[in-house]
Amino acid sequence: MGKLLRLILIKFDHFLSKLQGVKTFTHNPECILRYKVIKRDGKVLIELHLWNEHIPQVPPDGTDLFWGKRFQKLLFNSLKELVIFIENSPFKDVEWFIGEIAFFFKDQDKVVRFLKKIGFEVYPLEGRNMFQKFFIFLQNCYSFLLIYAYNPNSLKGKDFWRGKRYKLFIRKDIIRDAYEETQKVYKT
Repeated sequence: MGKLLRLILIKFDHFLSKLQGVKTFTHNPECILRYKVIKRDGKVLIELHLWNEHIPQVPPDGTDLFWGKRFQKLLFNSLKELVIFIENSPFKDVEWFIGEIAFFFKDQDKVVRFLKKIGFEVYPLEGRNMFQKFFIFLQNCYSFLLIYAYNPNSLKGKDFWRGKRYKLFIRKDIIRDAYEETQKVYKT
């Protein structure tokens, strides 16, 4: 039953991504990001989406330093590849990339600090009224189910009820600068 449910969730995720206009910008199997062009207040923004199929599988024993460093390298390289793509597209004037992410573990502050350290502005999404809080709850349900579908080992040690959603913002020039710095570390 678990495999069937995961397959249904993956098919639904593909359908929803297509419906919402989430696109790939590379055929690189090491890229862990996709994007969507959105307009807000007359400005064009690039919305970041994780490419779930490309996120490294978490080993049965959970994440370790090797997994974390691999994910970090894939994230930096994916951001760099996205910036290069955007700068050579009709959206080259876009300055901001945005996204949302949910975490379901106790030490979320560590990941938030890491995201801030690499240049993201990170804001918790809490909802101002019952409708917004319920919508965030539904988004967290969907995020948790996607983790179950694509990378079930990564649920080890996670608790749905600790789920917290964050809005992420990063400027294109910060990505470019951060990548140049990481090139010194990740020479391959």
